[in-house]
Amino acid sequence: MSVFRTMSLIQKTFEPGQWVKGQWVEGSVKEIPFKGTAQPASGKAMEMLPEGKRNNEAITVYAPAGMKFTTADPRTQRSGDIIIWEENEYEVQVVRPWKCGLIPHWELLATRDKEGET
Repeated sequence: MSVFRTMSLIQKTFEPGQWVKGQWVEGSVKEIPFKGTAQPASGKAMEMLPEGKRNNEAITVYAPAGMKFTTADPRTQRSGDIIIWEENEYEVQVVRPWKCGLIPHWELLATRDKEGET
C-alpha cells in the first residue's frame, strides 16, 4: 500500500438504479470504511486526470487490493465512487492496480469540485 501511516477513510459507492413497474428507482448508497493513505496529488499525477478535471483539487489515495472502485464515466453519466477524507468528498476519476512488489494495492486519483460549482 504505502510506507506512510494508514488512516481511516470512507468509500461511498452507488448501486445502479433500475426501472420498477415503469418508475425509475435510484440505487442505494453504501458507505464502506477502510484503512488507506491519502495525500494531495502531485503535478505528474494530475496529468492522468480527464481534461476537465485537472484544475480541481485532487488527491492520491492508496487502498487495499481487496477492494473494488468505480470511476466516473461521463459517457454513461455514471458517478464515480466517493472517497471521504478530512470531511471532504472526492470523486474517483482514475483507478490503477499495483500487483507487483511486496504489497499489492490500488492507486486512486480523486477530485473535489470547486466551491460554488454545480
